[in-house]
Amino acid sequence: MLVGLDLTDAAGWELKFQEWRNAWPAAQINVIAREIPRHCANPKIAWLQVLAPFAKGEVWLWSDTDVTAPPGFLNAICAQLDAGESNAATVPYRIQRVRRPHEMLDALFVNVEFLPGALLLGRLKKRDFAYGAATAFRAETFRAKGDWQKLGAALADDHKLGELLQPVTLAGPLVSTMPNLAGWREACQHYYRWHKTVRWCRPAGYAALLLLMPAFGWALAAALAEDKIFFLSGLAVVFAGEIVVALLACRLVGCRLPPATWPGAALWPFFRLVTWLLAWLPLPVLWTGRQRAWFAPRQK
Repeated sequence: MLVGLDLTDAAGWELKFQEWRNAWPAAQINVIAREIPRHCANPKIAWLQVLAPFAKGEVWLWSDTDVTAPPGFLNAICAQLDAGESNAATVPYRIQRVRRPHEMLDALFVNVEFLPGALLLGRLKKRDFAYGAATAFRAETFRAKGDWQKLGAALADDHKLGELLQPVTLAGPLVSTMPNLAGWREACQHYYRWHKTVRWCRPAGYAALLLLMPAFGWALAAALAEDKIFFLSGLAVVFAGEIVVALLACRLVGCRLPPATWPGAALWPFFRLVTWLLAWLPLPVLWTGRQRAWFAPRQK
C-alpha cells in the first residue's frame, strides 16, 4: 500500500503506520512523505502521479483515504477485473455513520441521490465511468490509455479515468465513506460541489432529474394558480414523501440518522431543489482543503 503524506504531518502519523505494520506484518506499507505536490489543478491526481513510480504491482487500486472496505474486498474487485470483461473495475460508496447534524447533507446525497443512480448505471451496462471510492486496473492498461495531463486538469478525475480506461465494470461489494467537514458552511459547499460535478459530467442526465422532482411542478403551480392552498398542500405532501423515501434509503444501507439531524433532513428536499437550480448558474465550486475555485470541469 502506497500512502502519500504531507511532510509536515509525517511525524503525527508515524505511530498509526507502525500500528498497521504490527497488525498486518505481511503487508507492505510504503509511506511517501513530501511537500504537497502542486503541479496540476487536481490535488488527488497530483499525489497519485507522485506515487505511481513507486507502484511495482501489476494491478493498481486507486482509492480515497476516507474509504473503508469490507473483508474480502480486494479479492472481489480483482476477481471482477480478472473476468476479462473490462479494462477496469470500480465500486460506489455509501455513508453508514453520521455523527453531527451538518453531516446529514453528505449522507443524503450519497445514499439517496448518488448511490441509486450508480447502481442503475451498472445495471444498464454503462462502461465509461469510474468512482473515486475504489477503481482497480492493470498498470499496463493505464500506461497505454491513461493520461496524467487530462486527469490532473479534471475536477471529476474518477469520471475522466473511466472515460480513458473504458470499458469499466461495476464490481459487487460496496465500500463506505465518512463525512469529515468542519461545519454547515463546508457541508453546503461540498453538497453543491457534488451537484455541480454531476451537472458538468452528465448535463443531459442531470437535466432529466427535473422529471423525478415533482416538487418543481407543485411549486410553480402554487406561484401561478389562484388556489394556492391546494398546491402548497400538495407541495408539502411531496416533500414529506421525499423525506420518508430518503430515510428508508439510508436505512437500507445501514445508516440511521440521529435525532439531531432531523430538522436538517426536513429541509433537504427544498435545499435539493435550490441546489439543482444553482448548479446551472456560472458559479464556481471550491475544493475543500486546497481552497481553489473551479469555474469549469477542467482547469490547467
